[in-house]
Amino acid sequence: MYFCPYNLKQSLPHKEMKNILLILIVIFTFFSCSNTDKTTQPTFFGGQIVNPKSNNVILYKDEKALDTIWLKPDNSFLMRFDSISEGLYSFKHGSYKKGFEFQYVYIEPTDSIIIRLNTWDFDESLVFNGKGAEKNNFLISSYLKNEKDNYEFHTFSDFESPVFEKKIDSVQKINLEQFTRLKNSKIILSDGFNKLVDVAINYPIYRRKEMYPYIHKNRMHLDSFPEVSESYYNYRKDINLNNEDLLSFFTYHNYVSSQLYNLAYSKSYSEQENNLTVHLLNTIIEKITIEEFKNQLLYQAIFNDFRENQSSCAINKEALEIFNANSTNKYHMDRIQKLAADCESIKTHKPLENFDLISLNNTTTTIKSIIKNKKAVIYFWSPEMMSQDILIKRVKNLQKNHPSLVFVGINIHPNKEAKVNKNLNNQYILTENSSAKKYIRSLQPRTILINDDGIISNSFTFLSSPFLERQLKKLENQKRLISDFSS
Repeated sequence: MYFCPYNLKQSLPHKEMKNILLILIVIFTFFSCSNTDKTTQPTFFGGQIVNPKSNNVILYKDEKALDTIWLKPDNSFLMRFDSISEGLYSFKHGSYKKGFEFQYVYIEPTDSIIIRLNTWDFDESLVFNGKGAEKNNFLISSYLKNEKDNYEFHTFSDFESPVFEKKIDSVQKINLEQFTRLKNSKIILSDGFNKLVDVAINYPIYRRKEMYPYIHKNRMHLDSFPEVSESYYNYRKDINLNNEDLLSFFTYHNYVSSQLYNLAYSKSYSEQENNLTVHLLNTIIEKITIEEFKNQLLYQAIFNDFRENQSSCAINKEALEIFNANSTNKYHMDRIQKLAADCESIKTHKPLENFDLISLNNTTTTIKSIIKNKKAVIYFWSPEMMSQDILIKRVKNLQKNHPSLVFVGINIHPNKEAKVNKNLNNQYILTENSSAKKYIRSLQPRTILINDDGIISNSFTFLSSPFLERQLKKLENQKRLISDFSS
C-alpha cells in the first residue's frame, strides 16, 4: 500500500541489514510492548546513511538544533531522548563542501524510528522502519507525490479556470483517499499528526490555486485575470496565516507566501501600479502578526526584489523605506543595507575599476590584466553558500555553451580544500586591501558581466539566475566600440 513501511529484509543487503538490526536490538532492549509505563520509556531516532556527505546527523525542532550525533564506522547513528515532545522535527546531513540535505520526521514519545537513505538519491531512497515508521513513510510519500504533481501543475495552468479547478480537485481527491486508507489501517494516529497531514495534503493544492490566476494571465498573455468560481477561494476562511505551530513546515510557509503574493499581485493590477514589491511588503505588514515570521517574509520580499531583476541590480527606494520602517530584525536590516551598497558600488554601462587579485600560485595580479580585450563573466562565489560540486557543474556548462567568454572565479570565503581550484580555470581570491571588497560588503555572491571594451554590461546577476543565459547571449552579441582599454 502507498503508505506501508518497506519490508526491511527485502530492501537491504545482508551486511547493512545486520547493522540496522543491531540498532533495533539495542532499542528494543530498553522497552517492549508490555505494560511498562510509557512515561518512563525513551524515544529513539537512528538509522544508516549510504554514501554520507559528512560524519554527523543533526536533529532540529523549529529550526533549532536539538542534538548532533556522529556516525559510526558503518555509517549508522542513534539518538536517545528520555523526554521529547510530540511534533514535527527535521534532520540535516551534509557539509558546505558537498551540500546539505534535510527532511522531516514526525516523532511521538516512545517512538523508535529508524531511517535508511542514500545521499545520491536522498528523498527517493529515504525509508522509515520501527515504531512510528508508518506515519513518516506516509509523509515522505506525500512529499514525493507533491513534487511529481508540480510538473503536472505547469500544464494545468494553461487551462481555462473550470478545467483547471476540475483537474486540481481530482488530484486533491486522490491524496485524501490515500490518507483515508492510512486511517483505516488500524494505525493509531494522534490529533497532532492528523492536523499536520491536513496541511501536507491540502496546502500544496491551495498554493497552486493561489498561483493559478497570475501564472495563467502571464502565460496566456492576457490583459486581465481569468474568472474563477465564487467558491474558488472558500478554503481561505479555514486557514490561519499566523499559526506558530507550523512556521517551520515549508509546506505551510510556501502556501502563506503564495497567498500574500497573489493578494499583492491582484491589488497591484487593480490599482494599475507596477510596484509589486511595495504591495507585497504592505500585504505582509497587514496580514502577518507574528513578529519573527513577518520579519522573515519582509526580508524574503525585499531580497527577491534584488535577485529577480532581469537586467541588473536596481534599488526600489520606496520598498526599501517600507522594509526599514517595519522590520525589527537587525541582521536582516544590516544585510539589506549592505546589499543596497553593493548595488551602488558598480554601475552598468560604466568602466570596470581595476582591482587586485591573488592567483593560486600566490602571485598578485589585476582583473584588467586577466580580462583585457575579452568579454568576461566575473563571478564572486562562496563555498559556504553553494556546493562546490554544483558550482563546478554550473560553470562548466556555461563555459561549454559560451566558449567565447572568459569566466573568472573569485572565492570570497577561501579555504584550503577548495575543490573548485582543481576543476575550474581562472580561480582567484582578493588581496587583503583589494578595492573589490566594496562590491561584496554583504558577502552575497554576485556575477558581473564585462564586454571587451572593459564596460560593465550587467553589474549584478547570479550564476543561478534564470535570466543568465539570456544575459550571456546579449553579451556575446555586443559589438566593440573601441579597440583597446588601458590596463
